[in-house]
Amino acid sequence: MKVLVRVDAYEEIALGHLSRCIELGKALMQLQNEVVFLSYEDKSSKSRLEDSGIDFEVVSFKINDDQFVDKEMKILESFSTSIDILIVDSYNVNKKYFDEINRLFPKIVYLDDLESDYDNVDMVINPSCTVTQNSYISKNVLCGMEFIILGKDYQNREKKVIYPKTRSILVTMGGIDHFNLSSIILPILEKIDKEIEVNIVIGPYYENIKQIKNSAKNSNLSINFFEGLPNISSVMLRSDIAISAGGFTLYELSAMSIPTIGIALWDNQKTNVECLSKKDAIIHLYYHSDERFKDELSVQLQKLISNRELREKMSIASGKAVDGNGVDKIAKEINRLYG
Repeated sequence: MKVLVRVDAYEEIALGHLSRCIELGKALMQLQNEVVFLSYEDKSSKSRLEDSGIDFEVVSFKINDDQFVDKEMKILESFSTSIDILIVDSYNVNKKYFDEINRLFPKIVYLDDLESDYDNVDMVINPSCTVTQNSYISKNVLCGMEFIILGKDYQNREKKVIYPKTRSILVTMGGIDHFNLSSIILPILEKIDKEIEVNIVIGPYYENIKQIKNSAKNSNLSINFFEGLPNISSVMLRSDIAISAGGFTLYELSAMSIPTIGIALWDNQKTNVECLSKKDAIIHLYYHSDERFKDELSVQLQKLISNRELREKMSIASGKAVDGNGVDKIAKEINRLYG
């Protein structure tokens, strides 16, 4: 079976969509399928695709861009004679887009996070805890947290050791730190525990690196920086707890059973943090620009750092919430239905 994956990554949306599609592509290839990606030409995403070992082509326009949609359809049409399934992962799509590609490809699979329902999609995949089979018109719906797409590093993890004292914390805002939270967090942490080691991940689209490092210079904390990592599982392993934006990384941390404060930075991240919070897997916050947010974050950090029993309960709950095997389940189901 030949599969084309249409997905983009760039500064505004970061790497979450691309990352999960790469893992799905790898899982499909392990089942003897041929996979090729068509993606927007972005430096960081191109590097990720090169590292993945998956065939890909890049284009100079983003998915369903009004100015280039005719050009996009011509390129997709050039693939259509050899492709059995098109997989689409983007928020920037609509009914008209799916109408157009539906005439080109035998089967269309859509990775959705926003409960967007289209009548011309053969399969919908949505890992949210808020949706059901009845949420979509599509005949085949894979929904729920058992279908979260993660890489092999996050599967079948050993039980996390929870130490009496919190020794280290991971700080990650995903691909881009829009609100400079990495800098804001440091003085808050220092007031709570000057001995805690801080592991800060610098994403590929960070525009505030100078601000973060200046904040680190003014801090008495022991701070490590990690840049250019294809995935951050190694940094997770050396961290006792974490603060994370509410995107893709939050599921990776849960699969690693790491007690985490998850911050919804955007409306499309609220479902992620709410689903995990309902399962007691994370402490959730909603970012707002009011100064009170710092106080809210400080209270929750103090609670997590000082309470071993809470960390133990969260670690167990997060490991149960996300088993890390969703990608294999999806790949096998795609194979079963369309292979």
